[in-house]
Amino acid sequence: MTSSAIGAGAGPNAAAPARSTVAGGKVAVAAAVLALLLAAMDATVMGTVLPSVLSDVGGGSGGGYAWLVSGFMLAQVAGTPLAGWVADRLDDRILAVGSTLVFLGASVLAGVAGSFGVLVAARVLHGMAAGAIVVSSYVIVGRVFGPERRAKAQSMLSMVWGVAAVLGPVLGAAVTEAWGWRWVFFLNVPLCTFVVLAIVLALPKREAASGQQRSGFPAGEYLLVTGGSALVLVGLQGGELGLGTIGGVLAALAGLVALALVRRFGGGLVPRQILSRTPSAGAALATVGACVVMYATVTVLPVRLAASGTSTTQIAVVVGLAALGWVAGSAVTGGLVAKHGYRPSMLAGALALLISATLCATGELAWLAGTTAGIGTGAVTATTLALIQDQSPPEQLGVATSAATMLRNLGSAAGVNGIAALTAALATTSHQGQQNRAFWVLAAVVVVTVLAPAVAAPRRRTTTG
Repeated sequence: MTSSAIGAGAGPNAAAPARSTVAGGKVAVAAAVLALLLAAMDATVMGTVLPSVLSDVGGGSGGGYAWLVSGFMLAQVAGTPLAGWVADRLDDRILAVGSTLVFLGASVLAGVAGSFGVLVAARVLHGMAAGAIVVSSYVIVGRVFGPERRAKAQSMLSMVWGVAAVLGPVLGAAVTEAWGWRWVFFLNVPLCTFVVLAIVLALPKREAASGQQRSGFPAGEYLLVTGGSALVLVGLQGGELGLGTIGGVLAALAGLVALALVRRFGGGLVPRQILSRTPSAGAALATVGACVVMYATVTVLPVRLAASGTSTTQIAVVVGLAALGWVAGSAVTGGLVAKHGYRPSMLAGALALLISATLCATGELAWLAGTTAGIGTGAVTATTLALIQDQSPPEQLGVATSAATMLRNLGSAAGVNGIAALTAALATTSHQGQQNRAFWVLAAVVVVTVLAPAVAAPRRRTTTG
């Protein structure tokens, strides 16, 4: 196990440089957290500003507006593994600064967009940059704090997703109301500028990459990973994208076949331990399962509550509690993993998710269903990220982080679209209770994909570097 000290000096003369390096690392981490917050909020803000956008630039006919969200998600899938590969071979500052500058440029393009096509192009650039920002933020924090303090530090980053889920829609609505939807994107410009300056001036330079890290880019694996993931996402959104049910199913199946081939040909972009029967593979499965439950809950549950006459304010409270629960679950998890290993926090998160799915299925205590969904997702995703990073060699920290991020994106898409499709298939006009059966399926998903890996998770925390 390596030391987590940043720039530790060898004697009294090194004390001042060491303190300066530590201070610089903290500033860089703060910038990484801000960048992650911007990227995460950009993924949630579109739902709030969409009506104003469509009335201004068009695109509402024929369901084309779905590409404002789908284009972002698909581009994020393409950018994430590429960013992980780059992060393991170049100085962290190159990836962080480059992705933030692309995000800044995309924000300007979105703000000045005069047509729907230009706005979609801006959202695609946003997605590519956001995928890289997520990876670079986690990699910077992981390397600055080192293996011994990584779990606590990464739990802080996991909290950002819960904060973004609350702030994104709220700030988007407030800014749109005050200055118009374009300023939602223009406001990214000064914040991105600060991030770039802070990283360039404060982030300690990393040692040069080794000869092994300079190996060629695994283009075949990249096509399998990104193509398979994209096909799964397109298949899950087949109805919105005009593919129909059969087209969506065929696309999703083709994507799963491509992803299955990664196990045979992978290793350069997806660490082999995630593809084998290892604790990392269990953590990967649990990541997907937790995100399925979280996003299914905050997407479908509000629709059902609205249909039963629940006020908009009460629905907003349920969604807000889910986001705050994610923050709380992530915050507590870092200390638990550091002291007690992976299994306790994964088990606690799995049980919280099972409670949430059960409450959604029975239609009882919606506020508690939202809260436990957030707590469970925060606990599971923070723990699984720590496990995947801990079990990866230092030279593969980037690709390990990008794999965890991609799994979270796939789980989110499956939760939003899969449970909605299942609910629609089970619903009838005369039997409202049949809609709840979709959440019983969700409870089974928790048992198989989250609870089972949690039981098998290692008791003690170990690191490879």
